[in-house]
Parts: sequence; structure tokens; C-alpha cells
Amino acid sequence: MSVFQRIFKVGEAKVNQIVDGLEKPEVMLDQAIRDKDKQISEAKKSVMSVIATERQTKAQLDKERDEQKSWEKRAEDALKAGREDLAVKALERGTEHQRKADGLKGIWQSQRTNVEQLKQEITKLEDEVAEFKRNKDFIIAQAKTAQVKKQIYEAKANIKNDKSADDLMARMKAKAERATHEAEAAQEMADTVGGDSLEKEFDAISTPSASAEVQAKLDALKAKMG
Repeated sequence: MSVFQRIFKVGEAKVNQIVDGLEKPEVMLDQAIRDKDKQISEAKKSVMSVIATERQTKAQLDKERDEQKSWEKRAEDALKAGREDLAVKALERGTEHQRKADGLKGIWQSQRTNVEQLKQEITKLEDEVAEFKRNKDFIIAQAKTAQVKKQIYEAKANIKNDKSADDLMARMKAKAERATHEAEAAQEMADTVGGDSLEKEFDAISTPSASAEVQAKLDALKAKMG
């Protein structure tokens, strides 16, 4: 994993903490996106510096190759002029530039490979941020839904754990039942206590014990039985 990807993973961890915290997710996610964009911008600057070094190496490589060709051309000119000794010196100088060019070639190729890899990593990071931006609304909705569910479950838990309302209902019911029993007891006492007992006995005799229909049936039954 490259340094840019490690930096980016740190940003992702912060985003996960934000979503888990559910504290104004839309605001926090916007800030996370800005942080990621800033990370990519800084990464691009670093890559630009590497590219500049690679271009500088390539320019030096091309210069050494040009010098090599130039001295080889001079060696030819010296031979044409009958100056073999001078041609040897020119070839020696050209060989020096060739050695430098060969060394720079390996360095430049390595730098070029690194530049291409870094460009690919930057592209990958940009794609990840673009996907994150597309999914931002979904993440916000998911976070808010989770928050609502959390509040509902907490409310249910509080209701189950709070027995005060149940205790109050039980006390009120018991109190109402007690009041009913006390009223019935008072009525019973009012019917049995006080007044002239003899009068009550005659009142009981004079009070029909059955309805007229029942009395008629009773008289008919007596007549039938003789």
C-alpha cells in the first residue's frame, strides 16, 4: 500500500467514526469530502514534484546522448583530416558521455515507472472520492434512519423499565374496588340497622314476593293439584 493510500485510509476511518457517531451526518460528511479532496490535492503536488525530477533526468540523459554523438562526429572529422590521435581523444570523450547516459537511463526508467504508478494511484483515489460523493445522500439517510431507530428502541426500553405508571394504575384500581365494597357495606348496614323492626316485618309481608304473572301461575298450579 502506497503512502497516498495509507493517508486515504486514515480519512476513511474518520468517516466511519462520523457515521457511527451520527452527529449531524450531512455536515460531517461534507467536511470529510473536503478533507479527502485536500489529501488528493496534496498528493498531486507530490507527484508533480516527482514528475519534474523525472523530466529533469530525461533532459540530462538526452544531453549526454547528444554529446556522445557530437564527439563521435568529431572523431570522424579528425580521421578525415588525418589526425588519428585527435580522433582517439574524441572517441574517449564520447565514451565518457555514453557511460553517463547509460547510468542516467536506468535512473530515468525507474523514475518513469514510479511516476506512472503514482498517477494510477491518484486516479484510483479520485474514483473512490467520486463514488463517496455519489453515495453521500444514501449514507446520510442511512445514518438518520439508524438514529431514529435508536431513539425508538431507547423509548421502548424506558417504557418497559418504568413501572411507575403500572403501579399507579394498580393502586387506583384497588382504591376503586375498595370504595365499591365500602359503599355496598354501607347500604347493607343502612338496610339492617335502625328503625322499628316490627314495622319492617310487616313491610316485608305486604311486599309481593313474586310478580303478578308468577303468582297467577302459582294459583293455577294449586287449583290443578286440588
